[in-house]
Amino acid sequence: MKHIKFIDNHGSFCVNRPENTSYLYFPLASEAGLKSSVTPVLGGDSKIDQDTFLLEPVSSENLHNNRSSRNFWIVKEGHIPYSVTGSSAQQEADRFTDRQEDSELTAGFMWQTLKRTSRELGLISTVTSFIPKSDNVEIMYVTVENQTDTVQKFTAYGAIPVYGRSADNIRDHRNVTSMLHRIETTEHGINVCPTMSFDERGHQPNHKIYYVNGCSGKVDHRVVPVDAAVFLFRKGRKSDFLLSDCRRFYRRRWYLYTSTHSI
Repeated sequence: MKHIKFIDNHGSFCVNRPENTSYLYFPLASEAGLKSSVTPVLGGDSKIDQDTFLLEPVSSENLHNNRSSRNFWIVKEGHIPYSVTGSSAQQEADRFTDRQEDSELTAGFMWQTLKRTSRELGLISTVTSFIPKSDNVEIMYVTVENQTDTVQKFTAYGAIPVYGRSADNIRDHRNVTSMLHRIETTEHGINVCPTMSFDERGHQPNHKIYYVNGCSGKVDHRVVPVDAAVFLFRKGRKSDFLLSDCRRFYRRRWYLYTSTHSI
């Protein structure tokens, strides 16, 4: 990987257009037990153990092609929705042309920062992912910088898919266990508490709560829980999670955090 540039004496490095590098991902972890994997487009899972996954379990094979991933969308009137991870339909298509966006990944021990430039919107976004040393919480810190000379107004959508159960339920009783989820929306996010666990160990009452929270300073925001299975429909067809029209949502179990900004 000759395109890697080391930037200090601690192993930190940067890579241009990291989405072009196959199988690239990084571990995130805390001493409290939380373990995550994260790719340059914020794919990957997050878990405490085999029976406690916040995000959908993935392997090295589907780490990069699973659409059920962390995301952050920017919607500006008159423009198609823009993903700070490069995961919109237009951005995916542009990857294979000379219109591919400029992006850079900077990473070190248990952290990574993704920087992406939108020439169309005149924005630079950065997403830093890490887990505090002593806490079971993964942080996704997003900043958006206006590169134009005029004020821009847009709506931001933070979208995190909550799986909330055992890895065994990927293949066993996935539909049934999804119906056991009990969801509570709060001022800053969503709590998902399954009524019971349901796997080879048998039926057991569940006492674990999976949650995602967000904040965005002094701006208006709202929380919208929707279902990953029916996240978006367009012309009667199920979404491919590229979010062709991210202003239409249905039902429950995805966490969406929306806020309106002027920068």
